[in-house]
Amino acid sequence: MPQAKSDDSKLFATRLALFYAALFVGFGIHQPFFPVWLRAKGLTDGEVSMVLASALMVRLVATPLITTLADRAGVLSTAVVICAAATTVAYIGVGLASGFVLILLAVLVAHFVWAPMMPLSDAYGLAGVAKRSLDYGRIRVWGSVAFMGANVAGGVLLTMLAPTSIVWMLCLSFGPLLLASIGLVKDRREPSSGPRGPGYFNRRFVLVMIAAAALQSSHAVYYTFSSIHWKEHLGYSAATVGLLWAVAVGAEIVIFWVAGRFTRGWRPTSYLIIGAVSSIARWAVMAVDPPLAILAPLQVLHGGGFGLVHLGTMAYLADRLPPHARASGQGTVSIAMGATMAGSTLLAGYFYARVGAGAYFAMAMLCLAGLALTLIARSLPVPVHRPVFQPHRDGAGG
Repeated sequence: MPQAKSDDSKLFATRLALFYAALFVGFGIHQPFFPVWLRAKGLTDGEVSMVLASALMVRLVATPLITTLADRAGVLSTAVVICAAATTVAYIGVGLASGFVLILLAVLVAHFVWAPMMPLSDAYGLAGVAKRSLDYGRIRVWGSVAFMGANVAGGVLLTMLAPTSIVWMLCLSFGPLLLASIGLVKDRREPSSGPRGPGYFNRRFVLVMIAAAALQSSHAVYYTFSSIHWKEHLGYSAATVGLLWAVAVGAEIVIFWVAGRFTRGWRPTSYLIIGAVSSIARWAVMAVDPPLAILAPLQVLHGGGFGLVHLGTMAYLADRLPPHARASGQGTVSIAMGATMAGSTLLAGYFYARVGAGAYFAMAMLCLAGLALTLIARSLPVPVHRPVFQPHRDGAGG
């Protein structure tokens, strides 16, 4: 029986790692290069930010609907397969669209089915990790490895291909994603425990989630305009842009790989505090357009600003969400983050059009707000719960 359990754990970890890798290849092409594709299709800065913000806002409808249905069905892996198949078809429609209105509509349809994949896969992954006592960070890291590889490969390919090829590169990435989703170890409904309804919501939970949303949303200028700015205003090649993204994700990979070993016993809010300080420093320097010799190593701070914030958020959710509400709870948090990111993306477009790189100062202010909320939440009493997120067995309440 122990051997069977070990084999099941290895199979689950391997297939989940492959799935995360396939999922993040698409993200690794989309985040740095999709804005470039939009510009190549003739959209203005304002239209680019509107398309990207609208893609984030569609989460407000898609995520609660699909995650709630997945929770009721009790088989998250099946919902992931359906979303992967629908995304593959929908993004072909994006590639065929032209003109602002048609591109906007096509992107909205595509992200209606793509947006829920992250909360669904995290809910599925965290449940399986907790059940098998695995290290989430060492599985999730393969998504970051794939993201970095896609950044570099995308940059190199774009030295040979026209920017209008970006969307077809993205479409090709969805084939392996569909296969990897089909290969996930099928999950089964767990016996319901804990109160029905949002009993895990309280003032502390809300403050931590708003803080995490603010910290992640501070990446709006970076995600939307960094590639455009580096190429059009600083004159960097597509390969250099890809390498800059790769440095950032490389730092994220290190954080995911070592966090379970060196941060055991940390409270999740400690991750958020360090992440907030990292991002404040990063955005403040990027706002003044530093030379490449400073800009490149500065991207290492992404490991704290994104990596630690993500791990802290996942640790907090794993500790709080009851089994019967894992997908819908992840979906609720994803809604908050999507809404905050959408608003931040619109602000990014407004500020970038007027002050260029100076828009990063607004992102630093957003991080200050996230840091303040984290400190307030940290000062509140910690409810007693049984932690389930492997790297945080001590003090996981916050």
